[in-house]
Amino acid sequence: MTSAATTSATSYKSAQAHYLSPKRRDPVKRLMEEPASRAVLTRAVTKLDLPAEAPLRVLDLGSGTGDGIHLLTATDDTNPPVIAGNRLDYVGLDGDADMVRTASSLHPSAAFIHADMRGELPDNDFDLYLSCGVPYSHLTPSETIDVLTGIFTRARTAQRRTAVIVDVLGRFSIEWTPQWQHHQWDYAMTFFHDAPERVQSPMTFYSCSDLTAVIAAAARAANVRPRHLDFTDRSVLVGRHTTTRTFNADIQPYRQLINDLAEGTPATPWRRLRFEPPTAKAPSAITQFFRDLSSRWNAQVDRAGAHLAPHQPVPGTQGPLLARTLLECERRAQQGLGAAHSLIATIVIDPA
Repeated sequence: MTSAATTSATSYKSAQAHYLSPKRRDPVKRLMEEPASRAVLTRAVTKLDLPAEAPLRVLDLGSGTGDGIHLLTATDDTNPPVIAGNRLDYVGLDGDADMVRTASSLHPSAAFIHADMRGELPDNDFDLYLSCGVPYSHLTPSETIDVLTGIFTRARTAQRRTAVIVDVLGRFSIEWTPQWQHHQWDYAMTFFHDAPERVQSPMTFYSCSDLTAVIAAAARAANVRPRHLDFTDRSVLVGRHTTTRTFNADIQPYRQLINDLAEGTPATPWRRLRFEPPTAKAPSAITQFFRDLSSRWNAQVDRAGAHLAPHQPVPGTQGPLLARTLLECERRAQQGLGAAHSLIATIVIDPA
């Protein structure tokens, strides 16, 4: 999804082609990223305690082509839709006019608005302020504080409990280890499918403590005390730039390796699946997290390769099971530290 604060200097034609490409929903996205996002949304919606007959009123900031609708209404192998028995009342807001036109044609029952999230938001009352695809990372920290202050103020004066999802780029992703010492830098989305261009713009990257400070500043300004706050890391070892290696040439293309396993077509020696924790300078919690994940991940890889020569790939018949095992290993290990491609904060605000 694009930022709801897109500037005229940034072209999102390539982004639109990517978001509409069937290739985008690769096995990693279907098996791990989408279920992880739906789990976050399910927990948030559950905390709203909506009456069964009440609609779920959603404002999706940085709505792109409307992926938020899919996350809220789709099912996976074991879980019902996020909205369950509630009707969805959805408004999407995006800073790119082409995205808004495309989303409107794809989802005629929803409303899409071409606007900047830093400006006035729609006057409607909303239960859930949704963001996916890291739109808040397009803003500076001070801009994010301002946006959240406005949302929290609206939530405080609302008649019902409100949930806010803040999705940002994780500062300590292995995809950009050389940039770990910087909060802001020029980020290029080089993973687009079927697109001749690439989107490049300055972005803000967050650790859990960074994002906590921004949320706390907005809460103070809005005179609210969040009822609930938690964090989720999504795509720790399988972010899209592990395949492009645009920002870190020293990592293995884990996303592609896992996709190959899931599709039963592994062609890479199994030992390339092993993960060595990064040695770049980072807070001790980040360093320890990657050490622990490495131990758990490599145990699964070594078990799969125990009877194979180092140069042999995992047999195609075993690949799908190993892919699911490794993705589940990553999901269970995450701690919401900002050590993944994206960091998601879930905030619940009670009315005044």
